[in-house]
Amino acid sequence: MTYTTAEYEKARRELERRRKDAEQKQQMRHDEAIAKCPELVKIEQEMAAAGLAAIKALGMGEDSAAYIKKLEKINLDAQKKRAELLKQNGFPEDYLKIKYTCPICNDKGFKDGKMCRCQKLILRSMAYEKLCGHFPLDKCRFDNFDLRYYSDGSDGISDRERMRAVFEFCKNYADDFDRRSPSILMYGGTGLGKTHLSLAIAGQVIGKGYGVIYASAQNILNKLENEKFGRSERAGTEESLIDCDLLILDDLGAEFSTQFTTAAVYNIINSRRLSGKPTVISTNLSLKQIESAYTQRVASRILSEYTLLKFEGTDIRQIKTKQTY
Repeated sequence: MTYTTAEYEKARRELERRRKDAEQKQQMRHDEAIAKCPELVKIEQEMAAAGLAAIKALGMGEDSAAYIKKLEKINLDAQKKRAELLKQNGFPEDYLKIKYTCPICNDKGFKDGKMCRCQKLILRSMAYEKLCGHFPLDKCRFDNFDLRYYSDGSDGISDRERMRAVFEFCKNYADDFDRRSPSILMYGGTGLGKTHLSLAIAGQVIGKGYGVIYASAQNILNKLENEKFGRSERAGTEESLIDCDLLILDDLGAEFSTQFTTAAVYNIINSRRLSGKPTVISTNLSLKQIESAYTQRVASRILSEYTLLKFEGTDIRQIKTKQTY
């Protein structure tokens, strides 16, 4: 995937922030430990003196080997004394160690001349954020999904009961999500809560540390088309869509249908299927309309391999509008 200079600079600043934060926290822990255990100062002075002497001894040639070994023992003994003293005063033995976010590169972004995984994840996360746009993840949560908007009619199974089952499935899906979770198709009329529950899934899965892309099908397909035909300086949308842990496509079927969009939808669905990664699709189309709107290859992938969640009830937005009058 290609990134801009500005994105690399933003990643560098984030790593610098993490590094400074880790070092500041270590200094605070150090000050706290010294205040409780003043003897630590002398031990650390012994360690520093031994380290400095070892550096100077490196230029002494073969005669320095035994001396350096002696200094190493002094240093190790001092480290043990420090660990014991910390433990005696209620601190963990590694309390004075700098705890970087990434222990591989110590939040520098590179290890042995190669970009570290932590910097790749930061860049990937920024790419996902751009694709996701500004969806209200904070406003659409499981704890504010209101089942009272669904009818609890007395004849047979009510819309509320059906939607309670859908809600519980989505909540359990988010709670138990991993990269082997199944794909989901949310279908039904407008205003029935598909976007709310798919955003709730996105928010909770992101909170667990997974890479999630949430975007409208129209927006994604426009980006892919612009990149395909050279109308965008940026590339890499297709790679991001296939690479992310969870892809959520909102409002499939609302896009302007062309040969390109149909092929692109199939490629996204099939590529993620082959890589074993889950996808959540929401649509206002019925199952029959999906079969009509897309090729048999697209429809069969979705209808035969996705968990189908039917949303039922009355348009909640209309109910809310009536309640305001």
